[in-house]
Amino acid sequence: MNINRLKWATILSFVVAMSVLLAGGFFAGKHVAPYPGNVTNAGREVLFTKASILAGQDVYQKYGLMDHGSVWGHGSQRGMEFSAVTLRVVGDAIRDTIAQRDYSKLYNLLSPMEQQIVDVKVTEEVKTNRYNVELDTLFLTEAQVKGAKAVEEFWEETFRAGQKDYGFLPNTVPTAEERKEIAQFFFWTAWVASVKRPGENYSYTNNWPHDRSIGNVPSLETYIWTIAGILSLFITLGIFIYLVHYYRLWYGEAVSISLADKLVDMPLTNSQLRAAKFFLVVILLFLLQTCCGGLLAHYTVHPASFYLQAIADHIPYSWAKSWHLQLAIFWIATTWVASAIYIVPIVGGREPRKQGLLVQLLFAAIVLVAVGSLAGEVAGIKGLLGKWWYWFGHQGWEYLELGRIWQILLFVGLIFWLLIIARPIAHYLLPGGKKNSFTGLVSFYAISAIAVVGFFGFGLCYGHGTHLTVADYWRWFVVHIWVESIFEFFGVAAISLLLVVMGLVSARSALAVSYFTAILMFLSGIIGTAHHYYWYGGPSYWLALGSVFSSIEPVPLFGLIVRALIEYRSIRHHGQEFKYKWPMYFLVASSFWNFLGAAVFGFLINLPIINYYEHGTYLTMNHGHAALFGVYGMLSIALLLFSWRGLVDKLHWNDKILKVSFWGFNLGLAGMTFVTLFPVGIAQAWTCFEHGLWVARSAEFFNSGFVSFLGQIRIIPDTVIIVCGVLPLVYFLFTTYPHLKAAEIKEGESVWQRIGVDMQALEDEKK
Repeated sequence: MNINRLKWATILSFVVAMSVLLAGGFFAGKHVAPYPGNVTNAGREVLFTKASILAGQDVYQKYGLMDHGSVWGHGSQRGMEFSAVTLRVVGDAIRDTIAQRDYSKLYNLLSPMEQQIVDVKVTEEVKTNRYNVELDTLFLTEAQVKGAKAVEEFWEETFRAGQKDYGFLPNTVPTAEERKEIAQFFFWTAWVASVKRPGENYSYTNNWPHDRSIGNVPSLETYIWTIAGILSLFITLGIFIYLVHYYRLWYGEAVSISLADKLVDMPLTNSQLRAAKFFLVVILLFLLQTCCGGLLAHYTVHPASFYLQAIADHIPYSWAKSWHLQLAIFWIATTWVASAIYIVPIVGGREPRKQGLLVQLLFAAIVLVAVGSLAGEVAGIKGLLGKWWYWFGHQGWEYLELGRIWQILLFVGLIFWLLIIARPIAHYLLPGGKKNSFTGLVSFYAISAIAVVGFFGFGLCYGHGTHLTVADYWRWFVVHIWVESIFEFFGVAAISLLLVVMGLVSARSALAVSYFTAILMFLSGIIGTAHHYYWYGGPSYWLALGSVFSSIEPVPLFGLIVRALIEYRSIRHHGQEFKYKWPMYFLVASSFWNFLGAAVFGFLINLPIINYYEHGTYLTMNHGHAALFGVYGMLSIALLLFSWRGLVDKLHWNDKILKVSFWGFNLGLAGMTFVTLFPVGIAQAWTCFEHGLWVARSAEFFNSGFVSFLGQIRIIPDTVIIVCGVLPLVYFLFTTYPHLKAAEIKEGESVWQRIGVDMQALEDEKK
């Protein structure tokens, strides 16, 4: 296969994918649901305003409630679905008002025939759009006014007194004014989810959440584009299989396994030695993150309680959830930062001057951002930062909880990291240097690292007070494209480079696979981001784009599992003497979970008609855990162990501990997904189909016998992950840290001469 053609096809696929998504976002921004300037009753008495709705949105973000529940399905899957619950409160109030008006009885006292008549009137009442664009005013009927009043009373009671079944502590929202504002914001989200979009027969959220009692049922587009998604998968898969076999991808042979032995014996550079302490921070962040996950699992079954009650009294669900997500991002990203620092002197063949000093500065910056942002999130949730909550506290967005200042500092730190890793390999990237498949692979790796930093910057495209739908559009550039596409891009580059450095594949075959995978990854992963926009206030064309392109996301992942099996065969072929066996096993595990967690579990929930009923359920959480931890967690551990293998004196390496950790992680994750999250998700989706999402997310559902039992036994896989997975790795790193090799390679000295191998010349020798 022609490498140059593959390169240009990769560039074209990226440009096309980004153009489609950005163009879709541009037009979607013109069709978002309005924040009415005034909300009035029929007599034009102002009930609340746009300013109070936005103030309520601030309250929602300020106290981290997206990590305690969700709006339009985005947020935590355990707490209340705020928009669905509010819509139900409004619907009940309207039902009783109409029943009293027409029959002088409450709705539940009516005959079945009378209830059906009232239901039709309720649907008409709720679905009719009474927003006047010229006056910028939303007019509410008498029944809707009573609904708005009922919403204020409901959320006042919930956030003031607390609601133990949902984990809300007393004074979750501390002031009466803020409780009123958030109630008005939630009323607006319910109105957006139910009222017809102008000129259409479905709501701004494409009739989500499911609630037949107010007329929210799947639209025709939801069914049509589901069929298109299935067709796109099979067509793309057929083309993919043909190309793989026609061009004999994944058939590259090893160059020289002796390269791995040379890396184990290689002395260190100063920057490599200083990268070691990054990994100690990584494993401590990982331990804290899994402990927060265990606490969340306990809160699922026993809300607002713990074995040490003082913990539950002071650590609300939103705190534990915020840290659980942020710590995951931090330890995974820090692993990639540190492993790149270790790898680039080997790849580049030299140690630039003052590289060690720059690494020290980066380490201090990472610690500052990690500690500062985690502390700020807690202070924001506790209401201790006043008007500075957005800048230094909890920004309010799931996965992007860190305050805006910390977000900016992290972005700057990642740019600084790019400069550090670019210095040893700059001679590959500049014009005039020697060009072959190895230098092409290094350039591919460098571009993927730039993309990792660049796409994190999209999180700065929205700000305080940005429209909810628009802000979430940009948030998914980070949460989905960054994590599920660009991380994949970087992961493919890192894995390919590692396989070449360890002598398992040739640079040419690795580069061909990398380009081929990236082409499909960009088209499916970037445009496929649209499946996150189905129900969040955007136009219905997101259903078309999301269903067609997210359905082909599994295809490149099928290829990765094939490559993983080939890598496994290489490990078995070289036997017990292969020094990088356990880093390679974690790479294989990453590919396996990529296939199962990202591809299978992802495809399972992305088709529109399925997503309509499962959105906001544990099936999403199941996919998230299997994909984030299974794919990027395992990959990060592989990069950590690869780097650590070269950092530690080989006499102090212990494969037995790593074997325990490997099986602890994988068996624990398998138990978590198959035994707990997946069955609960199926039950939730079924309940949503029969009764509506507000029932599937209710305390009654989670307290039911079957779901409660599964929640109870969740302690088993969680304990396995922590005790058999994380703790052995903690022990291994801290006991081997005193036995790091010496930094004998001086600044400016050739690393390749000390290894005894010219990495750049290997490809020429192969030819």
